[in-house]
Amino acid sequence: MQILLFFSVLALIFVNGWTDAPNAIAGIVATGGMHYRPAAWMAAACNLMGALLFCLLGGQVARTMLRLSDFALAENGGLCALSGCFLAVVLFAAAAWFWGIPTSESHGLMAGMLGGGLALGQDGGIRWQDWQPVAAGLFLSLGLGFLLGFLLYRAAGPALSSLREKALVHWQRAGAAAGAFMHGGQDGQKFSAVLGLAWALLQDGPEVPSHPQFALAAVCAVAMGLGTLCGGKRIIQKTAMEMVQIDKSQGVAADLSSAGALLALSLLGLPVSTTHTKTAALAGCSAARLRSSVNLSIVRQMLAAWLLTFPLCGLLAFFLTRLFLALL
Repeated sequence: MQILLFFSVLALIFVNGWTDAPNAIAGIVATGGMHYRPAAWMAAACNLMGALLFCLLGGQVARTMLRLSDFALAENGGLCALSGCFLAVVLFAAAAWFWGIPTSESHGLMAGMLGGGLALGQDGGIRWQDWQPVAAGLFLSLGLGFLLGFLLYRAAGPALSSLREKALVHWQRAGAAAGAFMHGGQDGQKFSAVLGLAWALLQDGPEVPSHPQFALAAVCAVAMGLGTLCGGKRIIQKTAMEMVQIDKSQGVAADLSSAGALLALSLLGLPVSTTHTKTAALAGCSAARLRSSVNLSIVRQMLAAWLLTFPLCGLLAFFLTRLFLALL
C-alpha cells in the first residue's frame, strides 16, 4: 500500500500539470502569440516559481487543505483513503482529457478526500466546519473569474486592441506567465499539502506538518512542470478555440483577470479551481463583446464536468478506499 500511495500522489501531481497548467497558455497559443512548445516551457518555469514562492509566503491554501481531515489518525486506513483519493482523481482527469474537457483536479482532490474519509467512517475524521472554504471556492472560482474577465475587457479592451502587434504579444506573454505563476501558487500549495500528508503516513506516523515544507513544494513543482511539458493541446483546443473565438486583446484580458482572481482567492486561503477560473475568465471576456462568440454547447459540456467532478470523484474514492481496506 505504501508503494501505491507513493506512485499515486506523484501521478496526481503530474496529471495536474498535464491537464490544468495548459489553461494558462491557452490564449497565447490559440491566437498565435507563441508556439505551443516554448509556451509550455514558460508555463512550467512559472509553475515552479509560483509553487515555491507561495510556500515561502506561508501557504494559506495548504493550511486550509490540511485541516479538512484526520487521515493520519487512521494509520493503515489513512493510506488506503489517500491512495483511493489520488487514484480516483487520476482516472477521472484522464477520462476527461480524452474528450478534451478541462476538469479541476483541485475539486477532484477535495472530493476524493471527502469520499475517502467517509469510507473510513469515524476514523476518517472529516472536519465539517473546515469545509466552508471549499464550498466558497467552488462558486467563487467561476463567478469572480467571469466577472473580472468581463469588466477588464470592457474597461481595457479598446486600448489593448489599439496596440501594435508586437506590443500586444508582449502583453500576452506577461499575462500567460502570470496565469501559470498563479497556477503554481494555488495548486502547488494544495498538492504540496497532500504530498506532505502522504509522506507523513509513509514514515509510519510522524506528526503531519501544519504548513507546506519547502522540499516537498519543490518536488511538487517539478512534477507539475513535467506534466505541463507533456500534454495539454486537447484542452487548449477545447477552451480557447472551440468554446470561444478570441483575439489577442481578449487573451490578455482573460490571462490577467484569471491571475488576479487566483491571487485574491489564494491570499484568502481558499482552495479554488485554476481551470474553472481561467475558463470563466475566457467566457467573461468573450461575453463583454457586443457580439459574443461563446459556443454554448461547449460551455454546457464544461458545466456538466464541473457538476459531476465532485460526486464522481467522491464516489470513486469511496469505493476504491473500501476495496483497499478489504485487501489489507
